[in-house]
Amino acid sequence: MKKLTLLILACSLSTGFCVENKKLKIFILAGQSNMQGHCMTSVIKNRLEDPKLKVGFEKYHRGGSFVKRDDVSINHIEKKIHGPLSVGYGATNEKIGPELSFGWTIGDKLDEDVLIIKAAWGGKSLFRDFLSPNGRKPNDAFMQALEDKAKKKKEPFSKKEYMQEFGHYYRLMMASVAETLSNLKTYAPNYKDQGYEIAGFVWFQGYNDKFSDHATSTYQENMANFIRDVRKDLKSPMLPFVIGAMGHNGKAQKGTTKILADAQIATAQMPEFKGNVITVKTADFWDYKAAELFNEWRSKSKKNKNAWPADEQAKWQAEWNRHGSNKPYHYNGSAMFMADTGNGLGEAMLKLLKK
Repeated sequence: MKKLTLLILACSLSTGFCVENKKLKIFILAGQSNMQGHCMTSVIKNRLEDPKLKVGFEKYHRGGSFVKRDDVSINHIEKKIHGPLSVGYGATNEKIGPELSFGWTIGDKLDEDVLIIKAAWGGKSLFRDFLSPNGRKPNDAFMQALEDKAKKKKEPFSKKEYMQEFGHYYRLMMASVAETLSNLKTYAPNYKDQGYEIAGFVWFQGYNDKFSDHATSTYQENMANFIRDVRKDLKSPMLPFVIGAMGHNGKAQKGTTKILADAQIATAQMPEFKGNVITVKTADFWDYKAAELFNEWRSKSKKNKNAWPADEQAKWQAEWNRHGSNKPYHYNGSAMFMADTGNGLGEAMLKLLKK
């Protein structure tokens, strides 16, 4: 937990009344399924039983239960749950995402109380679902291709209805942030009207923009407009912004995944964003052991299950339970990946806050 520090107090000599003068620091974590997080909490427990694998995870679990931080709160928009930061704020109550280690990294360094607003929904794109007001909508050729595809499959398609969904999750995110800010005493119990600051925004997304040339080719443009629009709507023109670049397959990254990761990296290098936007290369955190184990299961169990001896399966299962819990597109549900990614995003944010 963070070390005790002397509080900055505004004190009246006549009354002796003191008011804490440190504003609540608010961070918005947004994106799709991998910002939600698909690492089972049980993976952390299993790692804690292994002396080599528990390093870095011990702080989350003490005295027989997972720690709840009273200085870092979280409001999970999609799940409609809030409380002190702990496990269970991933895609389900049994999962974690980057928010856990991000909150610990930030909370350990800041003297102020922290509130995380988590606005993440699975399977969402930037080109459509999170498209910001100034993002580029697809041209007529794109829409015609969708209509033709629907006709070929004899499925209903309404251009009007399709277009209405553009930016839906951007608007939902902003409305949810506004609702949170209007009820800070509910979502941050330690809040005593000392004021607040939206201190930073973290974006971790990309997978659903892999599946059309339009989405992939316009990603950097839409990402840049997303940052501009978020800053405008939050009335914070220099809001620190951290992007988690797609990290699937680590060093072996290729194809549209690499194109999108490169676009996310390039966004932070645009002249207007230098010094106020950082991209974290999550490919550096790819869990090769979890990937190796998943591939072993896929080759032995799916293709030739009967030839895989029960004792070998049991041994594999025990090892897998200490490393992963989901499929590769969810970073194998790796506890190591989620921990390292959250730490990396948090350290990048702290670097921006120092500027």
